[in-house]
Amino acid sequence: MQGKDPAKVIREALGKTLVFYYPFAGRLRKGRNRKLMVDCIGEGVLFIKVDADVKLEQFGEELLPPFPCLDQLLYNVPSSRGMLNCPLRLIEVTRMKCGGIIFALRLNHTMSDAAGLFQFISAMAKMAQGAISPSIPPVWERHLLSC
Repeated sequence: MQGKDPAKVIREALGKTLVFYYPFAGRLRKGRNRKLMVDCIGEGVLFIKVDADVKLEQFGEELLPPFPCLDQLLYNVPSSRGMLNCPLRLIEVTRMKCGGIIFALRLNHTMSDAAGLFQFISAMAKMAQGAISPSIPPVWERHLLSC
């Protein structure tokens, strides 16, 4: 991937991945009886590309929480932290002066747990490497879980 813009590669991989993970491009709405439902209207995931005038080495040797300047590196998008009518995923790619990147992701936990997030990120990584579909396809048939 040398010579390619990492933000562009990630954005393109995100678009390809959302074909399979299409509910993540929707919005949560209240349905009948106040039940949450995903409105698959394709409003998309919020993607932010930022250029930072800093090198990774300026953060020190060990990058352990609490991270310095975290609130300055991650853009707080107004109204993106809500549950209803908000993007279900927010991805931010910060390109650093040294050529490194910071990849940040915010998710609505109603949509997936840690395993689901890992599966989504893994699918994005495979798409960035040229795959045409995820190695483990998502299953959207929630009714199969009913007893």
